[in-house]
Amino acid sequence: MTSLLSAEVTDFVQAEIKRLDTDIYNLQRAIWENPEVGYEEFFAHDTITSFMEKQSGWDVTRKAFGLDTAFVCVFSHNPSDSTPVISYNAEYDALPSIGHACGHNLITACGVTAALSTALAMKKFNIAGTVKLFGTPAEEGGGGKCKLLEAHAFDGCDVSMMGHGMDCRPTPYLITNATQRFTVEFFGKEAHAAASPWQGVNALDAMVILYNAVSVLRQQLKPTDIVQLAVNDGGTVPNIITGYSKAEFSVRAPTVPRLREVQAKVFNCVKAGALASGCKYRVKETICYYNNIVNDVLAERFTSNMNSVFGHSIPPIEETRRNGESPGSTDQSNISWEIPSIHALFELGGPGVGPHTKPFAEAAGTREGYDSSLQTGMSLGLIGLELLQNPELLAKVKEQFKADIKAAGDLTKAVETVESLES
Repeated sequence: MTSLLSAEVTDFVQAEIKRLDTDIYNLQRAIWENPEVGYEEFFAHDTITSFMEKQSGWDVTRKAFGLDTAFVCVFSHNPSDSTPVISYNAEYDALPSIGHACGHNLITACGVTAALSTALAMKKFNIAGTVKLFGTPAEEGGGGKCKLLEAHAFDGCDVSMMGHGMDCRPTPYLITNATQRFTVEFFGKEAHAAASPWQGVNALDAMVILYNAVSVLRQQLKPTDIVQLAVNDGGTVPNIITGYSKAEFSVRAPTVPRLREVQAKVFNCVKAGALASGCKYRVKETICYYNNIVNDVLAERFTSNMNSVFGHSIPPIEETRRNGESPGSTDQSNISWEIPSIHALFELGGPGVGPHTKPFAEAAGTREGYDSSLQTGMSLGLIGLELLQNPELLAKVKEQFKADIKAAGDLTKAVETVESLES
Protein backbone atom coordinates (compact mmCIF):
# COMPACT_ATOMS: atom_id res chain seq x y z
CA MET A 1 0.00 0.00 0.00
CA THR A 2 1.02 3.61 -0.56
CA SER A 3 0.28 6.93 1.05
CA LEU A 4 -3.20 8.34 0.39
CA LEU A 5 -1.61 11.76 -0.09
CA SER A 6 -0.17 13.22 -3.27
CA ALA A 7 3.58 13.56 -3.74
CA GLU A 8 3.06 17.33 -3.62
CA VAL A 9 1.77 17.06 -0.04
CA THR A 10 4.36 14.58 1.22
CA ASP A 11 7.20 16.53 -0.42
CA PHE A 12 5.91 19.75 1.16
CA VAL A 13 5.82 18.21 4.62
CA GLN A 14 9.39 16.93 4.31
CA ALA A 15 10.62 20.28 3.03
CA GLU A 16 8.94 22.18 5.85
CA ILE A 17 10.34 19.91 8.55
CA LYS A 18 13.78 20.20 6.96
CA ARG A 19 13.38 23.98 7.19
CA LEU A 20 12.57 23.66 10.88
CA ASP A 21 15.18 20.98 11.53
CA THR A 22 17.65 23.09 13.50
CA ASP A 23 14.93 24.55 15.71
CA ILE A 24 13.36 21.18 16.52
CA TYR A 25 16.77 19.62 17.12
CA ASN A 26 17.76 22.40 19.53
CA LEU A 27 14.40 22.08 21.29
CA GLN A 28 14.79 18.40 22.12
CA ARG A 29 18.51 18.78 22.79
CA ALA A 30 17.83 21.38 25.47
CA ILE A 31 15.38 18.98 27.13
CA TRP A 32 17.91 16.14 26.92
CA GLU A 33 20.58 18.33 28.56
CA ASN A 34 18.21 19.38 31.37
CA PRO A 35 16.45 16.22 32.57
CA GLU A 36 13.58 16.63 35.02
CA VAL A 37 11.50 13.97 36.76
CA GLY A 38 7.72 13.73 36.60
CA TYR A 39 5.66 16.78 37.56
CA GLU A 40 8.87 18.79 37.89
CA GLU A 41 9.43 19.32 34.15
CA PHE A 42 9.30 23.11 34.41
CA PHE A 43 12.19 23.77 32.04
CA ALA A 44 10.77 21.39 29.44
CA HIS A 45 7.28 22.86 29.79
CA ASP A 46 8.53 26.41 29.29
CA THR A 47 10.90 25.46 26.47
CA ILE A 48 8.27 23.60 24.42
CA THR A 49 5.50 26.15 24.95
CA SER A 50 7.84 29.02 24.05
CA PHE A 51 8.74 27.18 20.85
CA MET A 52 5.11 26.53 19.93
CA GLU A 53 4.11 30.13 20.67
CA LYS A 54 6.49 31.19 17.90
CA GLN A 55 4.75 28.97 15.34
CA SER A 56 2.14 30.74 13.24
CA GLY A 57 -1.50 30.05 14.06
CA TRP A 58 -1.07 28.08 17.27
CA ASP A 59 -3.01 28.85 20.45
CA VAL A 60 -0.89 27.70 23.40
CA THR A 61 -2.20 27.10 26.92
CA ARG A 62 0.45 26.71 29.61
CA LYS A 63 -0.14 24.88 32.90
CA ALA A 64 -3.18 23.26 31.38
CA PHE A 65 -5.85 21.10 33.04
CA GLY A 66 -4.70 21.88 36.57
CA LEU A 67 -1.16 20.53 36.08
CA ASP A 68 1.78 22.93 36.30
CA THR A 69 3.81 21.07 33.68
CA ALA A 70 1.04 20.13 31.22
CA PHE A 71 0.11 22.16 28.18
CA VAL A 72 -2.05 22.06 25.07
CA CYS A 73 -1.38 23.72 21.71
CA VAL A 74 -4.27 24.07 19.24
CA PHE A 75 -4.22 24.84 15.52
CA SER A 76 -7.44 25.15 13.53
CA HIS A 77 -8.11 25.86 9.86
CA ASN A 78 -11.70 26.45 8.76
CA PRO A 79 -13.05 24.12 11.45
CA SER A 80 -16.68 23.12 11.77
CA ASP A 81 -18.68 20.74 13.94
CA SER A 82 -18.04 17.98 11.40
CA THR A 83 -14.29 18.42 10.82
CA PRO A 84 -11.99 16.00 12.69
CA VAL A 85 -9.75 16.81 15.65
CA ILE A 86 -6.36 15.12 15.39
CA SER A 87 -4.27 14.93 18.56
CA TYR A 88 -0.62 14.16 19.21
CA ASN A 89 1.20 13.71 22.50
CA ALA A 90 4.59 14.90 23.71
CA GLU A 91 6.37 13.45 26.75
CA TYR A 92 9.37 15.06 28.42
CA ASP A 93 9.92 13.62 31.91
CA ALA A 94 13.22 11.90 32.70
CA LEU A 95 14.26 9.13 35.07
CA PRO A 96 15.97 9.78 38.40
CA SER A 97 19.77 9.66 38.28
CA ILE A 98 20.14 8.49 34.66
CA GLY A 99 18.40 11.29 32.79
CA HIS A 100 16.51 10.70 29.55
CA ALA A 101 17.03 6.95 29.60
CA CYS A 102 13.60 6.46 28.03
CA GLY A 103 14.22 9.04 25.31
CA HIS A 104 11.32 11.33 26.13
CA ASN A 105 13.19 14.29 24.65
CA LEU A 106 12.77 12.53 21.30
CA ILE A 107 9.10 11.83 22.01
CA THR A 108 8.80 15.61 22.22
CA ALA A 109 10.58 15.96 18.88
CA CYS A 110 8.29 13.33 17.36
CA GLY A 111 5.09 14.92 18.70
CA VAL A 112 6.08 18.45 17.71
CA THR A 113 7.05 17.25 14.23
CA ALA A 114 3.76 15.41 13.78
CA ALA A 115 1.69 18.39 14.88
CA LEU A 116 3.59 20.87 12.72
CA SER A 117 3.54 18.53 9.70
CA THR A 118 -0.24 18.35 9.85
CA ALA A 119 -0.84 22.04 10.58
CA LEU A 120 1.51 23.42 7.93
CA ALA A 121 -0.02 21.24 5.22
CA MET A 122 -3.54 22.13 6.35
CA LYS A 123 -2.80 25.80 5.80
CA LYS A 124 -0.92 25.27 2.53
CA PHE A 125 -3.51 22.99 0.91
CA ASN A 126 -6.63 24.42 2.57
CA ILE A 127 -7.47 21.30 4.57
CA ALA A 128 -10.13 21.95 7.22
CA GLY A 129 -9.89 20.66 10.77
CA THR A 130 -8.11 20.97 14.10
CA VAL A 131 -4.80 19.70 15.46
CA LYS A 132 -3.94 19.47 19.14
CA LEU A 133 -0.54 18.85 20.67
CA PHE A 134 -0.77 17.77 24.30
CA GLY A 135 2.11 18.14 26.71
CA THR A 136 1.77 15.11 28.98
CA PRO A 137 3.96 15.09 32.09
CA ALA A 138 5.06 12.25 34.36
CA GLU A 139 4.68 9.18 32.16
CA GLU A 140 7.31 7.39 34.25
CA GLY A 141 4.98 6.13 36.95
CA GLY A 142 3.18 9.40 37.58
CA GLY A 143 0.22 8.83 35.29
CA GLY A 144 0.12 12.28 33.75
CA LYS A 145 -2.17 11.17 30.93
CA CYS A 146 -4.48 9.54 33.48
CA LYS A 147 -4.90 12.89 35.17
CA LEU A 148 -5.49 14.57 31.82
CA LEU A 149 -8.17 12.00 31.06
CA GLU A 150 -9.80 12.74 34.42
CA ALA A 151 -9.76 16.43 33.45
CA HIS A 152 -11.47 15.56 30.12
CA ALA A 153 -8.52 16.97 28.17
CA PHE A 154 -9.05 14.60 25.24
CA ASP A 155 -12.79 15.11 24.92
CA GLY A 156 -13.66 15.79 21.28
CA CYS A 157 -10.45 14.30 19.88
CA ASP A 158 -10.98 11.73 17.13
CA VAL A 159 -7.58 10.01 17.44
CA SER A 160 -4.48 10.14 19.65
CA MET A 161 -1.03 9.46 18.19
CA MET A 162 2.54 9.43 19.44
CA GLY A 163 5.91 7.76 18.91
CA HIS A 164 8.51 6.29 21.27
CA GLY A 165 12.12 5.27 20.77
CA MET A 166 12.99 1.59 21.22
CA ASP A 167 15.82 -0.81 20.44
CA CYS A 168 14.00 -2.21 17.41
CA ARG A 169 13.13 -1.39 13.84
CA PRO A 170 10.26 1.08 13.29
CA THR A 171 6.86 -0.46 13.95
CA PRO A 172 3.31 0.74 14.51
CA TYR A 173 2.78 -1.72 17.35
CA LEU A 174 3.54 -1.29 21.02
CA ILE A 175 1.38 -3.84 22.80
CA THR A 176 2.02 -3.23 26.49
CA ASN A 177 1.11 -4.88 29.75
CA ALA A 178 -1.44 -3.50 32.14
CA THR A 179 0.11 -2.53 35.47
CA GLN A 180 -1.13 -1.58 38.91
CA ARG A 181 1.07 0.11 41.46
CA PHE A 182 0.24 0.04 45.15
CA THR A 183 1.85 0.37 48.55
CA VAL A 184 1.58 -2.13 51.40
CA GLU A 185 2.00 -1.05 55.02
CA PHE A 186 2.13 -3.22 58.13
CA PHE A 187 1.47 -1.75 61.57
CA GLY A 188 2.84 -3.60 64.58
CA LYS A 189 4.10 -2.60 67.98
CA GLU A 190 7.61 -1.63 69.07
CA ALA A 191 9.28 -3.37 71.99
CA HIS A 192 12.80 -3.89 73.30
CA ALA A 193 14.16 -6.69 71.15
CA ALA A 194 16.29 -8.15 73.98
CA ALA A 195 14.42 -7.32 77.20
CA SER A 196 10.81 -7.93 76.16
CA PRO A 197 10.40 -8.98 72.53
CA TRP A 198 7.19 -10.86 73.41
CA GLN A 199 5.53 -7.50 73.99
CA GLY A 200 6.13 -6.47 70.39
CA VAL A 201 4.25 -7.15 67.16
CA ASN A 202 6.84 -7.38 64.39
CA ALA A 203 5.96 -5.52 61.21
CA LEU A 204 9.21 -6.67 59.60
CA ASP A 205 8.14 -10.29 60.13
CA ALA A 206 4.92 -9.49 58.29
CA MET A 207 6.89 -8.01 55.40
CA VAL A 208 9.24 -11.01 55.24
CA ILE A 209 6.27 -13.38 55.13
CA LEU A 210 4.70 -11.28 52.38
CA TYR A 211 7.96 -11.26 50.41
CA ASN A 212 8.38 -15.03 50.71
CA ALA A 213 4.73 -15.70 49.90
CA VAL A 214 5.01 -13.64 46.71
CA SER A 215 8.22 -15.49 45.80
CA VAL A 216 6.43 -18.83 46.17
CA LEU A 217 3.39 -17.50 44.30
CA ARG A 218 5.48 -16.78 41.21
CA GLN A 219 5.82 -20.53 40.58
CA GLN A 220 2.07 -20.70 39.89
CA LEU A 221 1.85 -17.53 37.78
CA LYS A 222 1.85 -17.42 34.01
CA PRO A 223 5.08 -16.40 32.22
CA THR A 224 3.39 -13.12 31.24
CA ASP A 225 2.50 -12.23 34.85
CA ILE A 226 5.02 -9.99 36.62
CA VAL A 227 5.12 -9.07 40.33
CA GLN A 228 7.75 -6.53 41.38
CA LEU A 229 8.32 -5.05 44.82
CA ALA A 230 10.74 -2.94 46.78
CA VAL A 231 10.81 -2.74 50.58
CA ASN A 232 11.07 0.94 51.49
CA ASP A 233 10.92 0.68 55.27
CA GLY A 234 11.89 -2.34 57.33
CA GLY A 235 12.84 -0.87 60.68
CA THR A 236 15.56 1.31 62.10
CA VAL A 237 17.82 -0.46 64.63
CA PRO A 238 18.19 -4.14 65.56
CA ASN A 239 17.37 -3.77 69.26
CA ILE A 240 13.83 -2.54 68.61
CA ILE A 241 11.05 -4.82 67.38
CA THR A 242 9.96 -3.18 64.13
CA GLY A 243 6.60 -1.52 64.53
CA TYR A 244 6.16 -0.35 60.93
CA SER A 245 7.12 -1.61 57.48
CA LYS A 246 6.29 -0.51 53.97
CA ALA A 247 6.78 -1.82 50.43
CA GLU A 248 5.94 -0.63 46.92
CA PHE A 249 4.47 -3.07 44.43
CA SER A 250 4.03 -3.14 40.68
CA VAL A 251 1.92 -5.96 39.24
CA ARG A 252 1.81 -6.47 35.47
CA ALA A 253 -0.23 -8.70 33.18
CA PRO A 254 -1.21 -8.70 29.49
CA THR A 255 -4.76 -7.44 30.16
CA VAL A 256 -6.59 -5.52 32.87
CA PRO A 257 -8.83 -8.48 33.80
CA ARG A 258 -5.80 -10.76 34.21
CA LEU A 259 -4.05 -8.01 36.16
CA ARG A 260 -6.87 -8.02 38.72
CA GLU A 261 -6.63 -11.79 39.08
CA VAL A 262 -2.91 -11.59 39.86
CA GLN A 263 -3.44 -8.63 42.15
CA ALA A 264 -5.98 -10.61 44.17
CA LYS A 265 -3.42 -13.37 44.68
CA VAL A 266 -0.85 -10.83 45.91
CA PHE A 267 -3.43 -9.37 48.30
CA ASN A 268 -3.84 -12.82 49.81
CA CYS A 269 -0.10 -12.81 50.49
CA VAL A 270 -0.54 -9.50 52.30
CA LYS A 271 -3.24 -11.02 54.48
CA ALA A 272 -0.99 -13.99 55.22
CA GLY A 273 1.76 -11.71 56.48
CA ALA A 274 -0.65 -9.82 58.69
CA LEU A 275 -2.34 -12.95 60.06
CA ALA A 276 0.90 -14.75 60.89
CA SER A 277 2.53 -11.76 62.58
CA GLY A 278 -0.52 -10.21 64.24
CA CYS A 279 -0.07 -6.91 62.43
CA LYS A 280 -2.63 -4.57 61.00
CA TYR A 281 -2.21 -3.76 57.32
CA ARG A 282 -3.16 -1.21 54.69
CA VAL A 283 -2.98 -1.40 50.90
CA LYS A 284 -3.19 1.81 48.90
CA GLU A 285 -3.54 1.66 45.13
CA THR A 286 -1.86 4.44 43.17
CA ILE A 287 -1.43 4.33 39.40
CA CYS A 288 -3.07 1.84 37.05
CA TYR A 289 -1.91 1.73 33.42
CA TYR A 290 -4.13 -0.35 31.12
CA ASN A 291 -2.86 -2.60 28.36
CA ASN A 292 -2.34 -0.70 25.11
CA ILE A 293 -4.87 -1.12 22.29
CA VAL A 294 -3.28 -0.34 18.92
CA ASN A 295 -5.76 0.55 16.22
CA ASP A 296 -5.07 -1.68 13.22
CA VAL A 297 -6.32 0.88 10.69
CA LEU A 298 -3.94 3.52 12.04
CA ALA A 299 -1.17 0.91 12.15
CA GLU A 300 -1.74 0.10 8.49
CA ARG A 301 -1.57 3.77 7.52
CA PHE A 302 1.65 4.23 9.50
CA THR A 303 3.19 1.22 7.75
CA SER A 304 2.15 2.49 4.32
CA ASN A 305 3.54 5.98 4.87
CA MET A 306 6.80 4.78 6.38
CA ASN A 307 7.35 2.38 3.50
CA SER A 308 6.19 4.46 0.54
CA VAL A 309 7.36 7.90 1.64
CA PHE A 310 10.41 7.17 3.77
CA GLY A 311 11.71 3.98 2.17
CA HIS A 312 11.30 1.54 5.05
CA SER A 313 10.35 -2.12 4.72
CA ILE A 314 8.00 -2.61 7.64
CA PRO A 315 6.23 -5.97 7.25
CA PRO A 316 2.45 -6.27 6.95
CA ILE A 317 0.56 -5.53 10.14
CA GLU A 318 -0.29 -9.20 10.72
CA GLU A 319 3.41 -9.91 11.20
CA THR A 320 4.34 -6.76 13.10
CA ARG A 321 1.43 -7.26 15.50
CA ARG A 322 2.86 -10.63 16.54
CA ASN A 323 6.22 -9.03 17.31
CA GLY A 324 4.91 -5.94 19.08
CA GLU A 325 4.45 -7.27 22.60
CA SER A 326 6.35 -5.52 25.38
CA PRO A 327 6.51 -6.26 29.12
CA GLY A 328 6.53 -2.53 29.80
CA SER A 329 3.59 -0.22 30.46
CA THR A 330 2.57 3.33 29.58
CA ASP A 331 -0.20 5.77 30.42
CA GLN A 332 -0.85 6.24 26.70
CA SER A 333 -2.60 2.88 27.02
CA ASN A 334 -5.34 4.48 29.11
CA ILE A 335 -6.03 6.89 26.26
CA SER A 336 -6.22 3.94 23.87
CA TRP A 337 -9.29 2.69 25.78
CA GLU A 338 -11.03 6.05 25.29
CA ILE A 339 -10.24 7.03 21.67
CA PRO A 340 -8.50 5.33 18.72
CA SER A 341 -4.76 5.39 19.28
CA ILE A 342 -1.40 4.44 17.88
CA HIS A 343 1.85 4.30 19.86
CA ALA A 344 4.46 3.81 17.14
CA LEU A 345 8.09 2.92 17.82
CA PHE A 346 11.11 4.48 16.14
CA GLU A 347 14.60 3.02 16.15
CA LEU A 348 16.80 4.13 19.05
CA GLY A 349 19.73 2.57 20.85
CA GLY A 350 20.32 -0.48 18.68
CA PRO A 351 20.30 -4.18 19.58
CA GLY A 352 20.81 -4.80 23.27
CA VAL A 353 20.59 -1.13 24.24
CA GLY A 354 17.16 -0.96 25.81
CA PRO A 355 15.29 1.75 27.73
CA HIS A 356 16.01 2.73 31.33
CA THR A 357 19.77 2.28 30.95
CA LYS A 358 22.62 4.77 30.70
CA PRO A 359 23.53 3.68 27.14
CA PHE A 360 19.94 4.36 26.06
CA ALA A 361 20.12 7.83 27.60
CA GLU A 362 23.28 8.45 25.58
CA ALA A 363 21.56 7.20 22.42
CA ALA A 364 18.69 9.63 23.06
CA GLY A 365 21.20 12.44 22.65
CA THR A 366 22.46 11.33 19.23
CA ARG A 367 21.66 12.76 15.83
CA GLU A 368 20.70 9.29 14.60
CA GLY A 369 18.03 8.96 17.28
CA TYR A 370 16.72 12.42 16.50
CA ASP A 371 16.47 11.71 12.77
CA SER A 372 14.55 8.51 13.51
CA SER A 373 12.06 10.39 15.70
CA LEU A 374 11.54 12.97 12.95
CA GLN A 375 10.61 10.35 10.35
CA THR A 376 8.07 8.78 12.67
CA GLY A 377 6.72 12.22 13.54
CA MET A 378 6.25 13.08 9.87
CA SER A 379 4.58 9.72 9.23
CA LEU A 380 2.12 10.36 12.06
CA GLY A 381 1.54 13.83 10.66
CA LEU A 382 0.71 12.31 7.26
CA ILE A 383 -1.82 10.01 8.93
CA GLY A 384 -3.45 13.09 10.42
CA LEU A 385 -3.74 14.64 6.97
CA GLU A 386 -5.18 11.43 5.53
CA LEU A 387 -7.83 11.35 8.23
CA LEU A 388 -8.73 15.00 7.73
CA GLN A 389 -9.36 14.43 4.02
CA ASN A 390 -10.94 10.98 4.11
CA PRO A 391 -14.11 10.63 6.20
CA GLU A 392 -14.37 7.00 5.15
CA LEU A 393 -10.93 6.28 6.58
CA LEU A 394 -11.79 7.92 9.91
CA ALA A 395 -15.01 5.91 10.00
CA LYS A 396 -12.99 2.71 9.58
CA VAL A 397 -10.69 3.78 12.42
CA LYS A 398 -13.69 4.27 14.70
CA GLU A 399 -15.29 0.98 13.66
CA GLN A 400 -12.03 -0.82 14.49
CA PHE A 401 -11.91 0.95 17.86
CA LYS A 402 -15.42 -0.22 18.76
CA ALA A 403 -14.52 -3.80 17.84
CA ASP A 404 -11.29 -3.63 19.87
CA ILE A 405 -13.05 -2.35 22.98
CA LYS A 406 -15.73 -5.00 22.71
CA ALA A 407 -13.08 -7.72 22.43
CA ALA A 408 -11.09 -6.32 25.36
CA GLY A 409 -13.89 -6.96 27.86
CA ASP A 410 -15.69 -4.96 30.52
CA LEU A 411 -13.07 -2.44 31.59
CA THR A 412 -15.37 -0.73 34.09
CA LYS A 413 -15.74 -3.96 36.03
CA ALA A 414 -12.09 -4.90 35.60
CA VAL A 415 -10.63 -1.69 37.03
CA GLU A 416 -12.62 -1.85 40.23
CA THR A 417 -10.48 -2.46 43.30
CA VAL A 418 -10.38 -6.18 44.04
CA GLU A 419 -11.02 -5.59 47.72
CA SER A 420 -10.68 -2.73 50.15
CA LEU A 421 -7.65 -3.90 52.06
CA GLU A 422 -7.29 -2.36 55.46
CA SER A 423 -7.51 -4.01 58.86
